[in-house]
Amino acid sequence: MPRIEITSIDDPRLEPYREIRSKNWTVQSGIFIAEGQSLVRELLASDFGCQSLLIDRKYQHQFTDLLDTPTDVLVVDHACIAEIVGFKFHRGILGCGRRKPALNIRSDWKDLVQGETIVALLGIQDPENIGGILRTCAGLGVQRVILGPGCADPFSRRALRVSMGNALKLEIFPSRNLVDDIAFLRQRDQVASYAATPQLQAAEIERGTLPLEQIQRSGPAMILLGNERDGLPPPVLQSCDHLVRIDMENGVDSLNVGVAAGILLHYFCRTSIHSD
Repeated sequence: MPRIEITSIDDPRLEPYREIRSKNWTVQSGIFIAEGQSLVRELLASDFGCQSLLIDRKYQHQFTDLLDTPTDVLVVDHACIAEIVGFKFHRGILGCGRRKPALNIRSDWKDLVQGETIVALLGIQDPENIGGILRTCAGLGVQRVILGPGCADPFSRRALRVSMGNALKLEIFPSRNLVDDIAFLRQRDQVASYAATPQLQAAEIERGTLPLEQIQRSGPAMILLGNERDGLPPPVLQSCDHLVRIDMENGVDSLNVGVAAGILLHYFCRTSIHSD
């Protein structure tokens, strides 16, 4: 597409980029914003569509190879950028991606391999925690992530930035009812479910928990993580096959959910599969 010189900040093509610090585009909008060179390049390399790029004329020499991409390239004077986006922006480039239709666990789920690890999240509201977990998932080889109710949008500006664009590489399945989906995947693919349980919560429930280092997986595994304050709700805990804990010392009850996810996933993704 030819480069488009924007001469008025009221140009309607700038709408996706206005006040992006205080306005996140929701799922219903059908779009999301990639901020900075690295994320824009991840967007363009992904199988997501790109509606447009916004380039600061002051920095356009850094993006000469992007000026001929098959999308609208909007070039704006440096003096106008802050007024458009709502803050002093020095990364020089933004991209407006197109969201894909939501995946459905019942109709879009493909067969698992024996050693596959899945992650399911519930009630994790902080976009930085969501972004960090998705980055860990991609880095350790997790391909599928289930997002239950109360989770932050993985394509919000902050979550996408913290994930370093890795949210674009994952299959993300929304779930309205994790209890039903746990049962469905157990029956469909013999997926064993492991609920991460903080030490204090473990003491409050009747079922016993296993320390992480005693877990021996024997097939596809799903790791479930919940809200840092409340953990996973009792119906979800009761529906899981195993409750797993990371033992703490010095009176510490639990870890940040992003840190806990990293420890759990490294163990599950790097542990040998045991035969039943």
